[in-house]
Amino acid sequence: MKLHLLRMAKAQGQARFPGVEGFEARVVQAPEAVEETRMYLVLEGELIIDLPDRSYLHLRRNEAAQVQQPHNLVPVNSAVVVVWKP
Repeated sequence: MKLHLLRMAKAQGQARFPGVEGFEARVVQAPEAVEETRMYLVLEGELIIDLPDRSYLHLRRNEAAQVQQPHNLVPVNSAVVVVWKP
C-alpha cells in the first residue's frame, strides 16, 4: 500500500495508516497544548515546540524531534506534521 501523506493531509486535514495506532499526518494551523510524549516529523512548513522550561525547538521541513514532557505546538503559518504517539 502506498500513501502520499502530505497530499492526503492537505486535502483531508489528516491522514492515517490503516491498522497503525497512534500514527498520523495532519495539518497544524493553530497553537495547541500536548500533555503526552510525541514524536514529530515536519513534512511541510515550520513548527515551533515550546517546552515547559521556556526553551523551544524550531523544526523545519524534514526535521524531527521526540518530546517527552508537556509542550505546546505553534505552527509558523501552517505546517503538515507526522505525529507519532509511542
